[in-house]
Amino acid sequence: MFELIDVYNSKKQKTGKIVERKSDIKFEREDYIISVTCWIINSDKKILLTRRKLDKSSGGMWEPTTGLVKSEESSLQAIIRELNEEIGIEVENSEIKLVKEIVEHGQKCNYFRDIYILKKDLDLKMIDFKDGEVIDAKYVTISELKDMINKKESFEYLLYFINLYNEI
Repeated sequence: MFELIDVYNSKKQKTGKIVERKSDIKFEREDYIISVTCWIINSDKKILLTRRKLDKSSGGMWEPTTGLVKSEESSLQAIIRELNEEIGIEVENSEIKLVKEIVEHGQKCNYFRDIYILKKDLDLKMIDFKDGEVIDAKYVTISELKDMINKKESFEYLLYFINLYNEI
């Protein structure tokens, strides 16, 4: 069974349409879905990145914890769930902060990307790759992230974080 996802309009209001999350979803031009991302920053100001499972789309790429909001779930609930599923950590609502919303118009789908920050020291040995979507984790500096993006080891669209990092 595929996950169910709510479809939104350009004002981030639910349309009433619900779709199954799968690779061949057909969206209308005016449809949006919500993606969530959490940048974890430790007390040394390093960023936690995780590596996608090799057989996943864009396998082997490094990124922050990311996922989609399921039907009837809030953005905050979704990122807390994703943190637990992907790296096995539990966080309280009060620990995590929404810092930016990016609207992205894609070829297949439009996204609202809700960007969260979690300032927390996590021991890499304690990370549990529960759902198998990610296979590794590491801390990097902001300059190392830039370098990874330039080398195509991380996604180019993550460049938005460079400016955001300097603001927080």
